[in-house]
Amino acid sequence: MQETRKQRLASVIQQELSVAVRSIKDPRVPSVTFTQVEVTDDGSQATVYVTILGGDGSLGDHADRAAIRDCLEGLKSAAGYLRRHLAKILTIRHIPSLIFKEDRGLANVSRVHELLKQVNAGPSSATPADSSDDEET
Repeated sequence: MQETRKQRLASVIQQELSVAVRSIKDPRVPSVTFTQVEVTDDGSQATVYVTILGGDGSLGDHADRAAIRDCLEGLKSAAGYLRRHLAKILTIRHIPSLIFKEDRGLANVSRVHELLKQVNAGPSSATPADSSDDEET
């Protein structure tokens, strides 16, 4: 499959899944955002990256981990329904199977940001203490 065709297919899948997920009545699936879709070269599988709306992005708590795990299980159980929805929209012969994965991009960005804050705060607080030691000698 050509790269531009794969990108168009991934874009349409992402848009249509965001519409279809609203009609899922599974309590395990809260408001979610599909951040990225990757389609294989032969078009048989689409990997959909998911993040939960309203989270702080840390995903460090056990509650956040359990919520995303439950959400992924709910989406996996609704994959047949979502594929049928895609079959109505797409004009291709074979509808790709859907694989849902957690998108950790936002969590990684916030973690790096916090680490950079700690690194920047460390040397600046040590500098005044070092200068006062120099004055005493």
